[in-house]
Amino acid sequence: MNRRGFLFSIGAASVGTGAVFGSGAFTSIEADRNVNLQVTGDTGSAQVGFSPGTGATGIIGTDSNESVDIIKFEQTDLNERAKTSFENALEVDNNSASKVTLYIDDSTTGVGDDPTNSEVLDFRAGSADASIVGSAQAITLDPDGGSSDGGYSDTVEIDIVVDLRDDGVDGSTLSSISDVTFIVEAVQQ
Repeated sequence: MNRRGFLFSIGAASVGTGAVFGSGAFTSIEADRNVNLQVTGDTGSAQVGFSPGTGATGIIGTDSNESVDIIKFEQTDLNERAKTSFENALEVDNNSASKVTLYIDDSTTGVGDDPTNSEVLDFRAGSADASIVGSAQAITLDPDGGSSDGGYSDTVEIDIVVDLRDDGVDGSTLSSISDVTFIVEAVQQ
């Protein structure tokens, strides 16, 4: 083989290899990076803090035995076939610099405002006493230190309502609820 033909073959192979590996298409990349994540308690420095409200005397407790603070609803002697409301039981404070929406995840069985559908535990806010269960019922909290623009300031007190009036529910319906998820989302400005 002559030298010119050999160089042409190497050049063609290089172009072919460059086309395969230089196309920018890939199926997977795996890389390790360092991440520093920290959690903080609800009081003071958390982005959104949860604490007993002004009406929480004896019904809201906290448990710091876990790795994070847990807010507990501690009412055990509720009347069956009655609707019991605990006004201003829980306080939510937006400590962030952003406006946020707040609502309760409605996927937990038993949580909501329709006792005929076995929903016995509800969370309500505002002068209209409206449920905040489900994303459609979200309320907006202003940034920390912000004043209300017709919605809520940076803090809201939430009422807890237990409705056991429907024939299809009783205390066991309430006791089957072990966790409630509060969802807080930053409002895109």
